Order: sequence, then structure tokens, then C-alpha cells
Amino acid sequence: MGRLRAFVGSTDGRWLLLILAIATALRLALLPATAYLTEVFTDEYTFKRHVVFIHERGLVDSFRDTGTSYVAYQYLMWALALPYGWFGGAFDTDAFGLKALVKAPPLLYDLALIAVVYAVARALLPRDRASFGALGVSALVALHPVVVYDSAVWAQIDAVVAVSGLAAVAFAAAGRPELACAALAFGVLHKPQPVIFTPVVGVLVVRASGVRGLVRGGFAAAAVLLVPLVPWLVAGDAERLVDTYRKLFNNNNGVTALTQNAWNLWWFIPFDKVPESTDVLFAGVTYQRFSLGCSLVAAALATAYAWRFPTLRAGLVAAGYLFVAFYVLPTNTHERYMYPAIALLAPALLVERRLLWVYAALSATLFVNMVLVAPPVESWMRRWDDAVGTHYVAGLNVVVFAAFSWMLLSDLLWPAESSSPEVAGAARAEAEAA
Repeated sequence: MGRLRAFVGSTDGRWLLLILAIATALRLALLPATAYLTEVFTDEYTFKRHVVFIHERGLVDSFRDTGTSYVAYQYLMWALALPYGWFGGAFDTDAFGLKALVKAPPLLYDLALIAVVYAVARALLPRDRASFGALGVSALVALHPVVVYDSAVWAQIDAVVAVSGLAAVAFAAAGRPELACAALAFGVLHKPQPVIFTPVVGVLVVRASGVRGLVRGGFAAAAVLLVPLVPWLVAGDAERLVDTYRKLFNNNNGVTALTQNAWNLWWFIPFDKVPESTDVLFAGVTYQRFSLGCSLVAAALATAYAWRFPTLRAGLVAAGYLFVAFYVLPTNTHERYMYPAIALLAPALLVERRLLWVYAALSATLFVNMVLVAPPVESWMRRWDDAVGTHYVAGLNVVVFAAFSWMLLSDLLWPAESSSPEVAGAARAEAEAA
């Protein structure tokens, strides 16, 4: 606590608090807005229904009838619903108070993300450059249109996936495997996407802490995952929990669309000829299996990169790359799946200037994708689903991903010629040692 008080009283601490205050004010100003995803109901409405259900039936029944897959989010909704009810809040899905309630966790996770980005950037930079750079990327994330729209308008908690990945990569590179794996597990309790970080975090843990560190981290992750599940396990819902996560990782509850609104590799196919992901692409290989193969190649590239350069910088770059690949390559991908890359690559920009154009391009395309898929005006829904311009954006995403892939591959093959100071420096040091 003493160190925290000292930081808050420092110049950096006051600037960071100002950034957090501005971020909060911006999100509160956007509180009345809604992202209209479908004609049936919005995600915000779904979250409000979960709160009403927990209020009426209790926390333990939530996996029986709500269709939720967010364990930790159910705890949050329960914790918020209790005082909301005590103070006379209306459990009516049309009530503004309930709207504010379901947007509270996204706001809190955004603030956590801003603070974690600051801490990671401080660890990445030399002391004489750390303050200005760390505050700069914190402000970038705080005001980033993708981050703001996701939480303040859409009421989503993708920030927790980014927090989980940032913390896991930073702890793993620093030789703290228990905290790294616990951070990953914390993210998985909210959403399954943090599993994507596993190859990079696992490699960094082994390189910094050895196999024993990985084992210790595995025990820490198991504890974080299992303890919150105790109420449902005691209630006899183990089979329901297993079935819920089996569906999540097995073709997303039976949905076989080539893409769920992500402007990626599969968005090029004309809408009047869109096949199912289970259809054959060529030589008996389905679209789904082909995309899985491409995704595994991308994961192997990221893993090799983190193994070859086991540093915080390389970990951030490799983990960010994984989520760009997770958006561009697989079938049945959602539009928001590239969000964590926006947060992970932000600190890396301080030492990887060559990524600036990649970051700017993907930030722009992702924001446009999110807004046009889930617009803030109800009458705009589905207006751009088959617009020709969206295919050009998808093409740009694929081209940028290919260029990003080439950066990582060329660093592995010709490190001495890399435009990255750290990669070239490592190559020179190895040559001198040899």
C-alpha cells in the first residue's frame, strides 16, 4: 500500500489518474448508447436478462437456464445485482438503471486495462524514457475508438481478455510463472479466448522459469479455474459446465457460418454463394479444416518467435499476432476477436516503430467492422452487411496480416537484417559470442 500511495502522489501517478478520469467521463457520456447487433435482441439486453435471472433465481441456477458461458461475469452480475436491489433498483430490462449496471463491469475492466498497459510499457522501456512513453500508450488505449466502443456502447468485456494476455506475457517474461498462468486462467473464467495466448505464454514460462516453472504455473491456473466453480460443482452442475465449454470449443454451438461478421479471409466469397464451413473446399478438405490448418501454421510462427526471442517485446508482438491471426484465418470468427491485439501491440509500438502502420491499419478496419456490424443507431442495422466496400476492407486485413507474418518470419530467418533494434542486437550479440 505504501508503494501505491507513493505512486499516486508522484507526477506519473497524477497523470495516470487524469487519463483514467478522462476515460471514465467519456464512457459515462456514452452510457445511453446501444450497439444494435440483430433485430431480435442486443448483447446488452442479454446481459440485462442475466441480471434479472440471477436476481430472481440466484447465482447457482445461472448455468441452467440463461445459456451463459461467462463464469466470472455471473459473479460480477450477482455482486452488482445485490446492492442494486437493496437500493430499490428496478429489475426491468427497459430500466436505465439496469443499463448502467451491465455497463459497469466493462468500464471497470477498461480502467484496469489502461493501468496494466501503463505498467507493461514501464517494464518495456528504459527508465529515462519510461514515463512519457507509458503514459502515451495508456492514453492511446484509453481513447482508442475500438476500446471505447466495445465497452461504453456495446457493453462487452473484451478488455478482460486483453488484461489477461498482457499480464500473462509480462509475468511470464519476468520469470513469475504462477502469476502468468493465474492471469490466463482469470481471463478464461470470463471468456474462452485467452486460451489463444497459451502457446506464447507457455514458451516464455519455459524459457524464463524452466519446466518446473510451467508445472507450478499449471497448479496456479488450476486453482484459479476451479475455486470459482465450487458453487456449481456442489450443486451438481459439473456436466452442464463441461457441456457449455465443449460447445464453445466445438464449432461454437453448431454454427457453421464461414464468418460471423468478421471481415477476414472468408468475407470475399459473394453472399449469394456463401457455403457452410463444413462444405468441401478442395480435395476433400473442408473450409473449416483448411482454416484450422492455416491457424496452426500462424500459431507455430508466433510460438517459434517467442522461443527465439524470449523477451517481453517479442511476447507482446507474438501474442498480438496470434489474435490478428485468430480474426483473419479461422471460420466462424466474430468481428471483435482482433480486439486483444489492439491492446497488446500498443506498448510494443514504443520499441517497434515498424508496427505503426500495421497498428493504424488494423485499428481503423476493426473499428469500422464493429460499428457497421453493430451500429449505434437501430435503423442502421444490416445496412452494410453485403456492401462492396466491406470486401475491400477484408482484403486490406488479409494483406496487413500477410505483411505482419512476413515480419515475424524474416526476423526468424534473417535476424541480423531485421529492422527491429532488439532482434538485430540479439543477432549481433550471438555472432560476437560465436
